[in-house]
Amino acid sequence: MILDQDPFSDSPPQSPTETVLPDYGEAVAPPHPRASSGSRPPRQVIYMPPRRPSRPMIYTFMSWNAKLMLLMPPVTVGDRTPVANIDVSLNLSPFAPLSYITTVRRGGTTEGTLIGEFELAVAHNRATVKIGNHWERVASVLTQQRNTRHWKWRMSGVEFFWDCSKRLDDGSPMCICLDGRSSQLASFVPPPIDASPPLPDATLTVFPDGHEYFDHILLSALIVERKLTLSF
Repeated sequence: MILDQDPFSDSPPQSPTETVLPDYGEAVAPPHPRASSGSRPPRQVIYMPPRRPSRPMIYTFMSWNAKLMLLMPPVTVGDRTPVANIDVSLNLSPFAPLSYITTVRRGGTTEGTLIGEFELAVAHNRATVKIGNHWERVASVLTQQRNTRHWKWRMSGVEFFWDCSKRLDDGSPMCICLDGRSSQLASFVPPPIDASPPLPDATLTVFPDGHEYFDHILLSALIVERKLTLSF
């Protein structure tokens, strides 16, 4: 709820047609490195999650290469254009503990519009998160509740809860996102950390009411998963 005050090629998966579906926005992709200087850069169609669909939608996290992970829309939308891409880099600042910066952008390339980013240290509680131009300490926006697998997210007037206390039969955590009235906004299922490869793709199911907070749900799910992994 909103508070009052507040798969493996040199290119990401593309649509087999040029049909643009509803709720899509267009952006110009950068020229391919092998493109001639006189050629026009190809158009990239970026999927924008609908504000409130009529049914839950299942998004899938898929590896594209060693650097990027793509968040793909449901197969039912008919156009497998990436919703977002996720990039992780190492921060080796001499004035800070070893940490990783996770950056989330729209579309399938690092040229996409920034959704947000967060930084978590390996052996230190130093952690920050950014959505748009707003920075916060992770400790201020994601607070642990009654046990180690319950969190409350509150940032930029958006508030909801993550409950990761349940596991599926294969050992995967089942994280449920709820609003203040205990209505389900989303569910997030990362692969089991101790399972043998190949691991299943992680999925993010967003319910109709959750799409309004899509960016917050996506970013907070990634932070929660990192915390679950570090505490394993």
